Parts: sequence; C-alpha cells; structure tokens
Amino acid sequence: IKICGQGIGETILDGFGLFIGGSKSNGSVVIEDLSIQGGTGNGLWADSGMDLIVRRCKVEKCQVGGVVANNAHISCDDVQVVSCGSSGVAALSGGTVKLSGENTRIEGNVTSGHSNHYGLTAYDSSSKIQIVTPLTKDTISINNVGGRNWGGDGTIEQVSA
Repeated sequence: IKICGQGIGETILDGFGLFIGGSKSNGSVVIEDLSIQGGTGNGLWADSGMDLIVRRCKVEKCQVGGVVANNAHISCDDVQVVSCGSSGVAALSGGTVKLSGENTRIEGNVTSGHSNHYGLTAYDSSSKIQIVTPLTKDTISINNVGGRNWGGDGTIEQVSA
C-alpha cells in the first residue's frame, strides 16, 4: 500500500490519523509527502502488523501521540512531529522506530502534560528508537513541554545507516 501526497503544505489530512494493522506477510505501507493534523487520537499508529515507511511528512497537533509503533516497525525519513498531546514518537511492546533525514524534527510535544511521555519515548525494555547518524537525540528532539525530550524504559540509540 502506498499513500502519496503532493507535499507537506499541499496535501493535509485534517482531523484524523492513520492506523496501520494487517499482517507482516502483506508487506509494508509507504506514506509520503503529506501532513496529518488535528486528529483526536494518534497521527500515525502501526500496531502489530505491517511495517510502515514514512517519508517527508509532518504530523502535528494530534490529541494523543504523533508516530507510534506498537509491536511494529516504523522507518521515518525527514519527518516532523510537532505539538502532539502525548509522545511525539513512541515505541512500545517490541516496537521500533528508526529516524533519519536532515529535516527530522520532534518538537513541542507533550502538550497534555502526561508525566510518562516525552518527545521520544521508548516505553518498555522491548522497545527501541534508533536515530541514524549524523542525527542525534539532542538535535532532533527539542523544546518538548517541560524539557521532556526523551525517556522511557526502552532503548534510544544512535545507529549508522
């Protein structure tokens, strides 16, 4: 499955997010060149299913999380997650989120004041967030409410491409 927009400022999914399920054997879902904003739940949520590849997208002002991998794998390249209610980018229950691209930015999230959420949240020991060099967590996850730029009980690690 491939969902392509005309660009971050041109194609806007307003008022809802996207839930990705399905079976891993069905392949992957690619989402590129669009914005998701203002949904009442998560912006992009991959849950126990197909891998999700996200390129050149912006997720903003979602009431819950921005990009969430629950027992799934999400690969993000040049993705911006801004002003979401809980975590900007979250991995849980064996989920992995890989972040790359010079335009990647996780900023101004945790607007609902949740104490266990961060700009980058690896919730449990089986979850991880991977940041591809030359990016670092210090340079991409900034100005999240209360200085909650990264945290959780999982792994947030630097990796090479």
